[in-house]
Amino acid sequence: MQDNQHGSQMTEVEKFDEWVKGFFLDPETCALDHQLFSIDIYESDDEYMVEAVLENHDVEDIKVCLCDNELSITVDDTGKHLLEKKEDTRPTQRKIPFPFSICSRRITAEFSNPILVIRIHKFSPGKTDEDINIE
Repeated sequence: MQDNQHGSQMTEVEKFDEWVKGFFLDPETCALDHQLFSIDIYESDDEYMVEAVLENHDVEDIKVCLCDNELSITVDDTGKHLLEKKEDTRPTQRKIPFPFSICSRRITAEFSNPILVIRIHKFSPGKTDEDINIE
């Protein structure tokens, strides 16, 4: 991605700002917020944060995975559906594709019902596994 005005490479912060604008203006994002679960994205001086509202779920139902620049949040409550005898037992998944690689960053996740917060540290390198442990 290049900044045409200056002809130089965009910084990570600029890429993130542009991507966030596009992400939230995308009609599919809004539809998925209503159909599945809502996602919000924040930035602080030290980290990027992804917040998901996962009402009526337990930490055991939630899986956070990473693949290069894409973060995915999967909610699998098939056990609950079996008890309720519902037909649709597919896991619910949202994917968040970052505009740069995040796989070499320290990533942490915390679930405090109903909010899942995933923190991608800007300046703390770390070898992150594909599956991210949720505290």
